[in-house]
Amino acid sequence: MTSSTIVKSKSKKANTPIPKIDAVDVMFAVTRQIDQSHILNEAFYSNFLHYFTSDGEARDLQNRTTWLHQLPAMAVDGTDDCLALSLRATAAAYCATETCNISLFQTACNLYGQALRKHARSLNTRKKEVTAHTISTSVMLSLFEAMRATTRDAYRSHIQGAAKMFEETGPGYCMSGVLCQLFFHVRTQLAFVYLTLEEGEPIPVLKILTENLAYLKTKLPMFQRLMSRIATLAELYVKYSKTGHAEEVIELQVYTNIKTEIEALWTEYRDQGYSRNEELFFTENCNTAYRDPFTALTIAYFSSARILFALLAPRLAASYTDPNDHYAIILSCSTFLRARRIGCAYIRMATPLYLVALHGPKEHQRLEAMSVFQEWSTGSMAGVSTIALETIEKRQKKPLVIPPLAPLEPANGVEWADTYPLSMYEFEDWIAQM
Repeated sequence: MTSSTIVKSKSKKANTPIPKIDAVDVMFAVTRQIDQSHILNEAFYSNFLHYFTSDGEARDLQNRTTWLHQLPAMAVDGTDDCLALSLRATAAAYCATETCNISLFQTACNLYGQALRKHARSLNTRKKEVTAHTISTSVMLSLFEAMRATTRDAYRSHIQGAAKMFEETGPGYCMSGVLCQLFFHVRTQLAFVYLTLEEGEPIPVLKILTENLAYLKTKLPMFQRLMSRIATLAELYVKYSKTGHAEEVIELQVYTNIKTEIEALWTEYRDQGYSRNEELFFTENCNTAYRDPFTALTIAYFSSARILFALLAPRLAASYTDPNDHYAIILSCSTFLRARRIGCAYIRMATPLYLVALHGPKEHQRLEAMSVFQEWSTGSMAGVSTIALETIEKRQKKPLVIPPLAPLEPANGVEWADTYPLSMYEFEDWIAQM
């Protein structure tokens, strides 16, 4: 009923009967007018956004919002239709996965194909004009591949393509930090690409940050400062993999410098917590708990760095006493995050878990890490899972036998319905809830 109809109804005499309107008819009429793509986008942002950005991340980024928060406005501002298509494709793929809807996934694949073709044509016709919209499109397409891999190399291609685009952009396209945060995301995923696919071209990180993005080096978030060291180690890991693990890849001076830098970062990170009277981790119900999900993620990457330089220089690493089992620490972080159902934010655990699955000194550690990837294969990170498990199987040169993970109870104070709302409904019921 429109507002004009309401006014006319009020002007009628009191004894004039008001037609009875069936609520079901109204709901049906309204539902028919709603664009399904809008519904999917809304679901994408109410769920995927929550999963992709972990609690505590804003503290490190020093931004109230991430680039994903800005996507709704960017996708509809008329600047780039490719971004709108890629967003619809990724949103549909995400919702299809969470609701096991085959028809919706077919729609997602069609949208992905349209976005891919249009994006390719756009890049060919304006090679020198790279904007936040252009890079966002490549990143959104990579997220589609992270959910459902179309080919083994597609995820790598999107991530490396986005990384190269940053060299052609400039601070005028930054959009209040969008480009910087996109670059941070791409850097994190490049580490996984290097480790699993053993190939990739190094990117001029410092030049992109200081010249293309006009970012002050002294203001880099802690996680990105750590990623600078991990990126270097990941590139060296490619050489390590190709030597057959038979020699030291880094010399004493390089090893000492990297180790000193990482330990200095760790001390700074720990002291920041102490200055706020916050413990980064503590024991809760006989298990290790962390200040927040992003803290767990950061600690997992500190352990990844220590594992990497131990792999790259095993004899040198053996000369330094380290009482911590960094493989066990990564699995502890993974268990903590898994219990909180942070979903796609979990994608950044791919690099640490991959190192455990391939190099863990204990069989139960390797199996647990592979079990996590196996669990991902049935959810919204199936594409990343495929890349990891196929690479592990290839390097182990034998079929994988992976035990299932034991089901987890929700973390204290967390209900499944609060953090995983789509699991409550079949697709049709869920649409009605919107």
